[in-house]
Amino acid sequence: MVVGGGIAGMQASLDLGDQGYKVYLIEKETAIGGKMAKLDKTFPTNDCAMCTISPKLVEVGRHQNIEILTGAEIVDVSGKAGDFNARIWVEPRYISLDDCVACNDCVDVCPVEVFEMQDDKSVPVNADECLGCESCIEVCEPGAITVEEI
Repeated sequence: MVVGGGIAGMQASLDLGDQGYKVYLIEKETAIGGKMAKLDKTFPTNDCAMCTISPKLVEVGRHQNIEILTGAEIVDVSGKAGDFNARIWVEPRYISLDDCVACNDCVDVCPVEVFEMQDDKSVPVNADECLGCESCIEVCEPGAITVEEI
């Protein structure tokens, strides 16, 4: 388990995954990338931050040994180093990852900005801001949006 999906967490996950370990990358935000993903340029070279981080985002997302859990927080850890159990709470998305095709039709019809960009193919709903108009449900052809927690 790697806690934090910033550039260091992504690299640690890749290093472990490449060694054959199953890695759970836990990130509390709705997307991995951390602060670097929000930067324009990096010091001291003035390189494009996304040019540096984008290949890592793709590699982590496609790695067969890495499972990314965004909107997730650690509730409890028990055991000892090398032999532990962790309980993870994942924020409900109200979007089925299996059904969402990332068409963004839901985002286009939403009267308020309740959809947050996501590192995987879906955009989770921010239920605290939702008006309950269900216009997103009506336009979702695959039927990926629900009012139930997923």
